[in-house]
Amino acid sequence: MSLIRLVFITISFIMLLSQYAYCADGYRINNIFIDNSDRLIYIQGKGNFKTPKVSSYVPIPNVQGQDQSSVNLINNITTYKMTNPARFVIDVPNAVLSGASRTYNMKNSTIKSFVISQFSLNPDIVRMVINLENESDLSRFNIYSNGENIVIKYKKNIIDNSIQYKFYTPSGDMDKANVPQDTSAIFSYNNTNEIQELIPRLQNKYYLSDIGQNSDGLILRGLGEISLQRVNYSDDNTKAVVVLDSTTLSSKLENKSYIIPSSNSNISASLTIEKLSAKKVKLTLQGNSLRDYRFVVSPDGQSLFISHRSYVLNTMFSSNLASISSYKTSKTTTGYRLFEFNFTTPVTYDVFELNNNFYLDINNISNFNEALFNQVFKQTDFKPEILKISSDKVRYIIPMEYLNFAYANIESNAKSIKLCFKEKPVVKNTEVITIGDVKTKEPEPEKNTKKPAEVKEDKKSDNLNVIYIPKEEDNKKPKAEKPKKEKKKENPTIKAMRRVVLDPGHGGADSGAIGGGYYEKNINLAVAKLVQEKLTKKDIYVYMTRSKDATLTLEERVNYSNEISPDIYVSIHTNSTVQEDSYGLETHYYKDDSLELANTIHSVFASEKNLKKWETKDRGVIKSRFYVINHTEAPSVLIEIGFLSNLAERAKLLTEKRQDEIAEAIVKGILEYLKVK
Repeated sequence: MSLIRLVFITISFIMLLSQYAYCADGYRINNIFIDNSDRLIYIQGKGNFKTPKVSSYVPIPNVQGQDQSSVNLINNITTYKMTNPARFVIDVPNAVLSGASRTYNMKNSTIKSFVISQFSLNPDIVRMVINLENESDLSRFNIYSNGENIVIKYKKNIIDNSIQYKFYTPSGDMDKANVPQDTSAIFSYNNTNEIQELIPRLQNKYYLSDIGQNSDGLILRGLGEISLQRVNYSDDNTKAVVVLDSTTLSSKLENKSYIIPSSNSNISASLTIEKLSAKKVKLTLQGNSLRDYRFVVSPDGQSLFISHRSYVLNTMFSSNLASISSYKTSKTTTGYRLFEFNFTTPVTYDVFELNNNFYLDINNISNFNEALFNQVFKQTDFKPEILKISSDKVRYIIPMEYLNFAYANIESNAKSIKLCFKEKPVVKNTEVITIGDVKTKEPEPEKNTKKPAEVKEDKKSDNLNVIYIPKEEDNKKPKAEKPKKEKKKENPTIKAMRRVVLDPGHGGADSGAIGGGYYEKNINLAVAKLVQEKLTKKDIYVYMTRSKDATLTLEERVNYSNEISPDIYVSIHTNSTVQEDSYGLETHYYKDDSLELANTIHSVFASEKNLKKWETKDRGVIKSRFYVINHTEAPSVLIEIGFLSNLAERAKLLTEKRQDEIAEAIVKGILEYLKVK
C-alpha cells in the first residue's frame, strides 16, 4: 500500500514539475532595459503570455489606497494605480521571472524605483511595481506589448538636456553637444545584498513598434521622437531610402515589406523596413515618382505618415489649427543662418529638398501672418518665401543657392521649428554672349518690359554662330532659382480659388532662340509678367516658375507645377526657325485633358481680330510631345507668341504694345476656360 502511495506521489510530483516547466517555457521574463531618454522601460521576454495553460489572472486584493477604477486589462496584462505612497502596478499573467526578485533605484528619473518579482506560481504571475514621488505622475503610464516583449512608457517631454532635438539632418544626428541624460539605475536582488548597476541599453530617441495603414498611406508608430536623415533617391526616381536615426526597431517589423495603399491606380509604391544597426533603421521605398511622396510627422513626434503628396495636400491632419506667433532669423559668427518659426499650438509637419530649395510644410495652420513674415525676412540675403498651398497648409521655401542645409530642430512640444544652414562662399561672374567677334553682356530680362526696345537690323546676325559662355559654376551644375510667387492678398478660401502656373520658357544659361541679338527668354518673361499681373487682378492665384533670369531644367518646372496642383499650366515661348519668312501663332498640347484648354486659349489668342491687327497668321493648335506639357499633371499648353527669327514679327514682339496685347489675349482665353468673369 505504501509502495503504491509512493509511486502516486512521485508521478504527481513529476506532473507538477512538468506543468511548471511548461508554463515557464510558455513565457519567461529575462531582461530589463531602460533607455537614456527617461521615457520607457523595456521588458524582454521569451515565449508568449497570451497563450495560457492556466488561469490568466488572480484577483487583486483590496489594498488600502488602491484606486479600483484604475484597474485595466491590456493584452492580458493588468495594471492599476495605488496612492499613499504613489505606485503603478503591472501584473503579467502566465509569466515566470528569470532570477530572483529585484529592485531598481533610478537616477535622474520620474521613477524612484522599479521592483519586479514573482508574485505567484500556479497561476504564474510576475508583478512589477513602479514607485513614484508624486501621485500626479500616476497618469503618465502606458503599456504596450505583442505578447513577447513589454514596453512601459511613462510620458515625459524631455528627450535630452535641450528642449529641442534634431528631427531632420543630412547624415544623422551626430551633434556631440546633444548629451543624453544619465538614467542609469542601481539595483539589487531582494534575496541577497549584491548591488549592481544597470546601464541604459536603449540609447536611442525612438522605438518603432507598429505599422498601420489607411486608404492612401502607411502610418509608422512608436515611442519617443522621430529623427530622419535626408532622403536619397535613385537617378530614375524608382527607389528612395530614408534612415531613421537613433531608432530601435521592434523585431516583429524587421525585414518586412508593405504596399503603400493608394486610391489612385496610377500611383504605386512599397515600403521595406530593415535594421541597419543598433541605432539606425532603414526605410526603402520602391515604385514610381517617389520624389512625390511625403514623410509627415505627427505633433507628438511619435508617428510618421508616408503618402503621395496629392493625398497629403488634400487631407486635414488635425482640427486643432495653429497660428504663427513669431518669426525669427539670425546669423552666427561662424557663418550659420538660422530661421525660426514659432506657433501657438503643436504642428504636424514635413520637410523635403527639391530644385535646390528646402521646403517646410506645416499641415495644420490657419493664420501664417504673411505681413510679419515679409517684415522679418525681406532684409535677409536669401529671402525665404511663403506659399499657402491649401486652406489649412502653408509652405516655407528656403532657397539654397548659397546655403548648405545643416539641420532642422523642433521643440518637444512641437510649437517651435528652427532651420539651420551653413553659408556657401559666393563667387560672382559675368555672363557673356559671343556674337561673331563681338562680346556683349547679356541683356537683363526687365529691359523689354517697360519701353519698346530699339530694333537694330543686321541681316547677317541671324545666321551667325552664337556661342554662350557660361559662368564657371554653370559648368559644374546650373543653379536653379525657386519659382517665386508675387505677394497676394491672403484669402481664407484659397483652396476653392483658381490657380494658374505660368512658365516663362528658357532663362539663365538657356537663352532660347536668338534673333537680331535679342533673346527669347527675355520676351517670354516680359509677357508672362503681364499675364500674371492681369490674372491677379481677377483674383486668380498665379505661380511663376521663374520671376527673373534664372536657369531651370524642364524637370524642375514640371515638379514645381505638380507640387502646386494648379487648375492649368501655361508655358509661354517665342518661336524661331532657319526660314526667315516663317511667322504666326501656335498653341501646343499633348494630353487629351489639355485639348479643350488649347482650343479655348487659341480661339481668343489667334482670333481673326488679332490676326488682322497683328498682321500675322494662325498656324493652329498642334499636338506636340514637349516635355513640360507631357509631364505636368494639370491640363497644360505651350503657346508660341510669334517668330523671333522673322525680321518684321520680331520688331513688333519687342514693343510694349504687342506684348501687352498678347498678354491680354492669353488672359481672356484662360478666364474663358476657367469660367471666370
